[in-house]
Amino acid sequence: MDKETSPTSQTPQYTPLDELTVTECFERLKLVSQKGTYKDVSLWLGKKPNDYANRKRSNRIPFAEIIRKLLQERISLNWFFAPGYTLHEPTYSYTQPDYVKSSVAEEERKRRLEFLKAHRKIEPFLKAYNLESDEQCLEVMLDVYFSTKDKWMEKSQALELVAKALSLTPASKRN
Repeated sequence: MDKETSPTSQTPQYTPLDELTVTECFERLKLVSQKGTYKDVSLWLGKKPNDYANRKRSNRIPFAEIIRKLLQERISLNWFFAPGYTLHEPTYSYTQPDYVKSSVAEEERKRRLEFLKAHRKIEPFLKAYNLESDEQCLEVMLDVYFSTKDKWMEKSQALELVAKALSLTPASKRN
């Protein structure tokens, strides 16, 4: 019988995380993924079939890939990395809804400040080209402000060009 396809009906060993070997880790992954070989486990992790051999040779466990896949499959990290241990969740001085509310409120506050900053930058261009009372122009200018990333053109330059374009009288109205 091949070492790689040995039966997985054995009880998993409770090895501390810092003593976990690549082989033990892949054995646990075989249980979780319901795969029969290390090659299949590597493919399940999104790696090449020979990943196990490379990992075993270098004695490096792919923690990032394992954690990503376990979370994607909604498998407890505690169960995988600390089998046989009773782990406790930390107590917080706030509840999760409070945390979500405060982070949402903080995000909303940042967005408002960014909008006010954008409006202050746009206002001089609107006045300079007599576009200040036009809501449609304001909307276009705000879109330009938020979509310009200062990579190939500065925000102020893009805003001025758009303001000039908006202030031009269409050819059909000139006649």
